This record gives sequence, structure tokens and C-alpha cells, in this order.
Amino acid sequence: MLFDSSSEASQPRIQETDGTASYVPPLPVVTLIVIAINLIVFMVMVVCGVSLVTPTGKEILQWGANYGPLTTSGQEWRLFTACFLHFGIIHLAMNIFILYQVGVFTERLFGNVQFLFLYLLAGLAGNIVGLFFHPLTVGAGASGAVFGVYGGLLGFLVIQRGVVPREGALKIATSAGIFLLFNLIYGLTNPKIDIEAHFGGLLMGFAVGCLLAQPLTPTRHLYNRVRTLSVVTGAMLLSFLAISRVPKTSAFQNEWYRQIMTSPSIVSGNQDQLVYSGTATKEDAGKVAQILVDVGLFRSPRITMLFNKGPGSASLSIPLKGDETLSPTFDNFSSALVNGKTVVTHSVQKRPPLPWVDPIFLASMKSIGPQLASAAGETPFTIRLLNSKGELKSEVKIETTEVTAGTRDRVSYSGQATAADAAALVKALQACGFFKGLGSLVFLAKDRSGPEVSFYMSDGSWNDPRAIAYLQHVSRKIAPSVGGPPLKVHLIDSGRQTRMELPIE
Repeated sequence: MLFDSSSEASQPRIQETDGTASYVPPLPVVTLIVIAINLIVFMVMVVCGVSLVTPTGKEILQWGANYGPLTTSGQEWRLFTACFLHFGIIHLAMNIFILYQVGVFTERLFGNVQFLFLYLLAGLAGNIVGLFFHPLTVGAGASGAVFGVYGGLLGFLVIQRGVVPREGALKIATSAGIFLLFNLIYGLTNPKIDIEAHFGGLLMGFAVGCLLAQPLTPTRHLYNRVRTLSVVTGAMLLSFLAISRVPKTSAFQNEWYRQIMTSPSIVSGNQDQLVYSGTATKEDAGKVAQILVDVGLFRSPRITMLFNKGPGSASLSIPLKGDETLSPTFDNFSSALVNGKTVVTHSVQKRPPLPWVDPIFLASMKSIGPQLASAAGETPFTIRLLNSKGELKSEVKIETTEVTAGTRDRVSYSGQATAADAAALVKALQACGFFKGLGSLVFLAKDRSGPEVSFYMSDGSWNDPRAIAYLQHVSRKIAPSVGGPPLKVHLIDSGRQTRMELPIE
């Protein structure tokens, strides 16, 4: 136990003014209400699916946790809601134990209203300090508020030294020292503990405690209100000034971090994560993720990318580890065709330029772009290259457009292919009888390796020798129209995945 608030040595001395009236300490209803709110919020979270022992930042964020990209972008209310959140039942149990031990005694010294303001202002300060030091970390600020209650108690004892007997004051100071030392050591050894926010709450609580500390006399209520209003107003103004000074990320970074933390995701590859947002569906994300696996971008474990789809456009944001250095995944770049798919390969023999300015890497992104656009089912498609801070460094735009043949048949072209190339392919397909006005869609792509044409195939038809022979005949006829031979021909299924490649020499 931190200290025994019910022992004789810890009881405050009541100062009387006229020998008849005496100060009656209030019941600690605010402490009990705050404890109840913390318990109820946690139980509701668990009932709604949040982990009992180790909830993730993404889970806590939905309940009002503190998070720089959201808090500093119009959701300042998170600075207060975070004062009633906890990361797991152990975190909750520790804070409730401390709050009950210290809060009951502290509330009897300050009074109900002053104690409530002490708790909230300390929590507010702790969360603001947390934003300064860890703006991209999800924070639950109940600990900062609890530290603030301890700070308020110490502030009161410093100003009103005769209220608590010397023996009791020494016990409180000793337990406070042990408590703070333990949390300092534990916070320094555990990177998940926001020790700066804890001590921010402690300092605010100490300051408020010093300013609100008054003798325990029956007439204290006559000037309590004015002093309390002044302290709260000053603390709020100081807090708003501090919020305005919190380092802010760019609008793009805010959106990146917001989407990563609030949008649904799927796991693919080697435990890599693809977050999808906008109008993108889980099925869309699955197709894009498969391309990322095929081309080798989902190679290292726990890479997180963001796939966004909207009316008339789609994008994939790829964070590259390190601010001005490369992760091993992108140490050296080259692209090759494996089973009809462009695959990005790497080596670690020599460190290249930064990926967003490396022409080889950018060319690799451009070569796989049409596959990603095809999987996404939306164009234009943009590949966004980010650094580890979520800052946008470069964009690779994949434009795919179509040329219509008659009323229904179409040729979609991308990469270095031009409208003239597509028009020439349309004429060649009509001349050999492939386009018959049945709504056929053919893909044309060009890059440094040459032209590629992709034909849709109904399920299983790529195993039909007659169908294969017919498409080989058509491919030879159309090859000159697109700059071949050689010509790479892909047979793709309804999911736009390559089932077979027919090289035309």
C-alpha cells in the first residue's frame, strides 16, 4: 500500500475559526465516479471486441485515444477522452489502485470540484506533452491524470505544511518517491510507456495543487470559486497555447497515418499488411496484394502499404524504411519477367540512390504499375513513394486509356504505348476477325522490354489447345501493328491474373 490514508497520522488537522464551526471534509464522490467511468469504459471496450490484456493502438484509437495526426487536425477532444482509457486490464488495475489510495485523501483536501479539475487538467497536460515527444504514437492518458493527482497532493503538502501531521507527511512523501522512482525506471526500460506524458501530468498536478491549496477552514468556500476559476482559466489558456505549438505533420502525412490506423486491412505475403480505403473492397485489396506478392514488393515481414480507390482513380502508397537510407528490400533494383509477370528483384552488393530518385527503381515501379492498375480495376493509377515518416517523396503515375472498336470492343493501353499504337492494334484485330462487336477487351502495354498484349480467357480455356492455337495465330497477325515481333502475349483470367504466356518470336 502506498500509504494508509485512514491512519491517525495521515488525517488532516481541521482549523477552526470561531470555536463552533468546523470544516467537514467532503465525501470522495469524484474519485469514485472517475474510477467507475474508467471501469465502465474499459468493460464496454472489451465487450465490443477490444483485447482484455494487450489491446492494439488501432483498437484504442476508436475509443478516443490521443493521436497526433487526429488530435492536431480538429479532434482536440481526444485530449480529454484519453484520460479515461487504458492499455489492458493490468494498466487499468494499477491506475485504479493508485487513484483510490491517493485520490480519496487528495479529494478530501481540495474538495470535489477542485479535485475534478485537478484530474482533468493533469490528464490534459500529460496528453499534450505526449504529443510533443511522441506525435505518432497512440496514447491513453489516464496515467498522466493519475500522476497529476499525486502531484496535486504533493503541491498541497508543500503549501499547507501544517495540515497533515509530520509523520503522515513523511509517509506520503516517501511513498511518492518510491512510486515515482519505480515508474521512472520502468518507463525507461519499457518503450511502450510514455514516461514524458506521465511526468507532464505530474508537473501540472503539482502546479495546480500549489495554486489551489488552502487552509482547511469553514470559510474556505467563500474564495474557493474565484481562485479555482482563475487557475482553470489560466491552465486552459496555457494548454491551448501549447497545442498550437505541437509539431504538426503535413496534410498528406495526416491522411496517411489516419488511414493506416482507422481503415480495414488484410494480411498477405510474409505477414505484410495492405490497408484499403475509399471505395476499395476487401476483394480489390486481395487482388492488389497478390500482385505485390508476385512482383516481390511484399518480401520483408510486416511491411504496411495503403491502397486507396475512388471514383476515377486509385493509388498505392509505399513507405520505404529509413529517412535518407534504404531498407534491405530495396538495396538494388532490377526487373524481370517470371511466368508472364514483372518481378522486382534486389541485391545488396551496392547501395543505390534514394529509391524515389533512382531511375532503375522508378522504372521498375512503372513496369509493374499496369498490373496493379489492372488488379485495382481503376485508372489512372498512382504509386506514391514515402519515407519512413510518411512524407511523400515521389509519385509514379500509370495512365491507362482505351480506344473503342465499333460499339463494344476495346483496347486499353498503358506504359509507353500510345493512342496510335492502340488504334493500329484495333485495326489489326478487326482485320483478323478477333473483334466481332461482342464486347472483347484487349490490353496493350509497352516498356523498355517491348510490347505486351493480354487477352481475357474464360475459366479453364487456357488449357484448350484449340484456343491456344487460335490466339497464337492472332498474335502473329497483330505483332507488326504494335512494333513486334518479338511480342509477349498474356492469357489472363477474370481476375486479371496471368494464366499463360505465349512468346511470339
